[in-house]
Amino acid sequence: MDNSGAPSLPKFTPGDEQARQDAMVGISVAMTLIGMACVGLRIYTRAFIVRNIGPEDWTMISAAVLTIVFLIELLVSARAYGIGFSGFSITPAQMENSIKMGLAVIVVYKSIVTLIKASILMIYLRLSVTKTFERLCKGSIYLLFTYQFIVIIVVPAQCTPLRKLWDFTGQVQGRCINTTTFYYITSIFHILMDVWILALPYKLILSIPRPTREKMAVFIVFGLGLFSTICAIVRFRYLVLVTHSKDPFYDSLPINTWSVIEVNVGIVCASLPTLRPLFSKAQRDRTRYALNFSQKQGQGSKSGAILHAKAISISSFSLRSGKTSPFGEGIEMDVERPPPVPPKDTKAAPWVTSPAPSYR
Repeated sequence: MDNSGAPSLPKFTPGDEQARQDAMVGISVAMTLIGMACVGLRIYTRAFIVRNIGPEDWTMISAAVLTIVFLIELLVSARAYGIGFSGFSITPAQMENSIKMGLAVIVVYKSIVTLIKASILMIYLRLSVTKTFERLCKGSIYLLFTYQFIVIIVVPAQCTPLRKLWDFTGQVQGRCINTTTFYYITSIFHILMDVWILALPYKLILSIPRPTREKMAVFIVFGLGLFSTICAIVRFRYLVLVTHSKDPFYDSLPINTWSVIEVNVGIVCASLPTLRPLFSKAQRDRTRYALNFSQKQGQGSKSGAILHAKAISISSFSLRSGKTSPFGEGIEMDVERPPPVPPKDTKAAPWVTSPAPSYR
């Protein structure tokens, strides 16, 4: 962003600035309410119905808290600093405070998207049936938090001294990094991580020994994050616009609007699959059993992990079999059990002496 150049002539009609800002505030509040409602239902489902809150849920709670902070920052920027108004319409003090608040907004926004992705990867860890898949999930989580640490360090240190960032006179001596390149890289990184997270469980889903129709249903559940990725791409388009704008104060409004939309769509997409026990008693029992089983057995038992992968609360299909478990209609037990012993002096039928099938 070039702070030394003067804003271009106004390109809006009277009242347009306030109308745009009001629209941003309305969209931000509405999207945040929707996102928080989903997190609330998720926590209620896990805490009181399934009675098992995992690390992925606590991570999502952290993202929800920061989302509320994000909304407050935008509301303050709108009412006090004239966010979305042209540089011709706000005072130099408002410009300075808007830039300062923008630093906090960037750090909080990046933290939210990092936590949402980490929460999804933690759900993947519950489904890991191979060491390779487990290592990929953990490596992705470590990469995300390493990236976030770099962002937290670089954003408030992008200029030396920092006040050069809001120096419109050019009198402050110092230097700044190429912020355009930095923000392009960070935004592209998150888009690529979205694509990676969407593709990560592909082989796992294909390995499920179920009909294609059921596999497609699971793909749809895991593919909900595609909507958040689309929002991130739209946001990146407006980021490019802002970095080339001669009136960035006016043109920054859409990027803030789409930032709120992106994080809340991400929260909704990451939380919806966990809500199935709220509406299905059978799924409720399966999820409770699977989560408790996973905690007791850990990831050491491959058959246990596969059983959990079928019973996990984010599954979108029912496993139908002639024999079901006591934990809910339609889930097959994958724990191997010895074949029944045939009666004495009776020739057992082939199906009696064969071991029970086990998915591997």
